[in-house]
Amino acid sequence: MLVFDKFYSERKLRYGKCKNCDRYNTSLDWCETCGLWTSGNTNIDNCIKRYEDIIEWVPFHRLDGIKIIGKGGFGKVFSATWLDGRRNYTSQRASLIVALKTLPGSQNNFLREFENYMKFRSVCIELEVYGLTRNLKKEYLMVFQYANVGNLRNYLTSHFKELNWKSKLKLLMEISEDLAKIHKVSYVHVDFHSGNILLCQSLDGGIIPYIADLGLSRKKEESDSEGIYGVLPYVAPEVLNKEMYTSAADIYSFGVIMAELSTGKPPHYDMDYNEELAIKICNGLRPEFSKDIPECYIQLANQCMDNNPSNRSIASDVNNKLNFLYMIVRSKYAKMFENGPVIKEAFEYANRIIPTLPTNIPNYSQSKLTSKLLNFQNLSNLLNSSFILHAQSSRIFGK
Repeated sequence: MLVFDKFYSERKLRYGKCKNCDRYNTSLDWCETCGLWTSGNTNIDNCIKRYEDIIEWVPFHRLDGIKIIGKGGFGKVFSATWLDGRRNYTSQRASLIVALKTLPGSQNNFLREFENYMKFRSVCIELEVYGLTRNLKKEYLMVFQYANVGNLRNYLTSHFKELNWKSKLKLLMEISEDLAKIHKVSYVHVDFHSGNILLCQSLDGGIIPYIADLGLSRKKEESDSEGIYGVLPYVAPEVLNKEMYTSAADIYSFGVIMAELSTGKPPHYDMDYNEELAIKICNGLRPEFSKDIPECYIQLANQCMDNNPSNRSIASDVNNKLNFLYMIVRSKYAKMFENGPVIKEAFEYANRIIPTLPTNIPNYSQSKLTSKLLNFQNLSNLLNSSFILHAQSSRIFGK
């Protein structure tokens, strides 16, 4: 009897009461008697009900084998087996490997990212969201499609020499297409880098990229009240200089990713990500490209990374240019296009160089490539000082 009373008391303390039958829940947010759920929060409940034809509440006790697979500035990502699996048109379900993501900070942060995911699902291809859950620490998590290949940054580390330029151009073409769709509805990503591009393997063995981490996405005209977040080398110079984040800043980040795809290495991996690097970026420092990369590719990437945001191409134009390059590289009829044979040969030569490229890089902390608050209080003053010193040096040495 004492054992039963102890179990009953623990259940009372840990799981609370069912709102429907007033009995104590048998697990977190779940009443076995009624088969009903509650998230424990009215706003979350209403959010789920608004999208109930797409998502559902996932009882936490139905998630098995939970393990952490990623940790960044905006939360942790876990993998797990959802024992019930997603709903389908039949009455049968099958267990499914899923990803779980939590966000630090307020419930509003969590709801914003969730709402953004649901908003963009009709705009561009993205990972499917299956539902929401809550762990024993009372943290809310999104349950969504597991990216079985990982992110682009890690994929480049382990598969760089297997990627030919046809594959690279296809990835960039599809990423830029989704970015263009985000910009078309007047949103900006705000934290765009290779770690936020997730990859899934399709049934035919191909790789499908997905733009992830839309929690900071916002309307173009919305001000940045929370400061500058990101991975330093991907952040546009004007943003570092406290100007408003625009779609052109996303394009700058895309240009950095283009350079990264050419080398397989993180941008400026051999430098500290600090104020000194921020100053150099604002003064024109850009990531290096691998040797023997076609000039048309370098020109496009450099245009994306132009110091003047108004000189950068818009996402749809970048996508069109990448489509053109991809079409030439994969086509048997390159000679039908102006400069087609020259461009095709340049990429074929670049393919032959890939096996000879060095890919080993010094060990570095993963936190280096994690999004974080970039709080450079004195950057504007330092930039002005740097400009004055450069001008004085030019006058003295006649540069």
